[in-house]
Amino acid sequence: MLFGGVLMDLEIYDKNYELLGVLDNFELLKWNRRYYIPGKFEITCPLTTDNLELLKKGNIIYKSGDEAGFIDYRNIKLSSLGNEVLYIKGEFLTGFLGRRIIWDQLCYTGTVEGLCRKIVEENCINPKNLNRRIPLLSLGALKNFSEAIEYQNSYGNIINELEGLSRSYGMGYKVKFNYDLRMLEFEVYKGLDRTDSQNINDKALFSRQYENILEQDYIESLVDYRNTALIAGEGEGTNRKMASIEKGIGLERYEFYVDARDLRSTKQVGDSEVVIPDNEYTSMLTQRGYSKLEEHKEVLCFDSVINTSAYQESLIYKTDYDLGDIVTVYDEKWNITVDTRITEVEEIYQNSGMSINVIFGNDMPTIYNKIKRM
Repeated sequence: MLFGGVLMDLEIYDKNYELLGVLDNFELLKWNRRYYIPGKFEITCPLTTDNLELLKKGNIIYKSGDEAGFIDYRNIKLSSLGNEVLYIKGEFLTGFLGRRIIWDQLCYTGTVEGLCRKIVEENCINPKNLNRRIPLLSLGALKNFSEAIEYQNSYGNIINELEGLSRSYGMGYKVKFNYDLRMLEFEVYKGLDRTDSQNINDKALFSRQYENILEQDYIESLVDYRNTALIAGEGEGTNRKMASIEKGIGLERYEFYVDARDLRSTKQVGDSEVVIPDNEYTSMLTQRGYSKLEEHKEVLCFDSVINTSAYQESLIYKTDYDLGDIVTVYDEKWNITVDTRITEVEEIYQNSGMSINVIFGNDMPTIYNKIKRM
């Protein structure tokens, strides 16, 4: 099926990754890739017997490359004109990880990449309770990123933990669909620095002056911003273990409190419980504080519709820029220049062709995200 010259057929698989058929008569596909959280998709298609059979809850939709998602929502609609439409929504396969929690206490000192892999390994791939295993999931290639961390958590939802680590350290994560082997692979990855100020990678500059932005919406907000945290750990009253992260003075200081009493000052080593040294425990409290501060960053966001028309100087999607890359966005008239990460890319396929909506930077927190923090 062609959308503005782009060939797009969707292969549909069952839960065991056996091919069921091809969806080639949809009217609209929104494929939303995300860096810090699992992507999502929406499909609108005619209501036919074949489509009803193919697009069942739990079935897998494979788009291209290593990207696939599972259906978790169906809606059948009858319009005032008598047209019957099937509306489908779902998440990318990374969303499978959100069905698991960190079952036991996890204490870790090492790299952030190693921690992410350990969380998934112990709770999704090789858990003690085999009923918790996610079928056909394995660890992908180790990238050897060097960022270090001291970490402790019990019972946290895995997607929430991975999101916090991802936002704190600028790393993405995903569950890839290995098409040839019909396997799933978890990996941590990083976007490239393509800003105007560096000379290592090809630069990606977005501006209406370059005619590669059709529409844009710029937001800056301090509504949810905090830069100073008081973190309270284990203990009661004056014996409670405390740490703080302090930035800013006067009206430039935005404080908030982090309750981290779930962080224990002991850890299990074999059959013995060992006391964690004070400096390590303080480091864990501080890490929790930085993670929470990431949820309260200043919002600087360009929500833009990218011009994908092919002309000589145009930036080519997935070649000159991609999800996770850090790029330069500027507008001369608005007097704004920012080096910012591409945190979301929404690909839209419909009869009129393909378009791309890109979010540069951290968007405004939704009501759902605010509730999730609580």
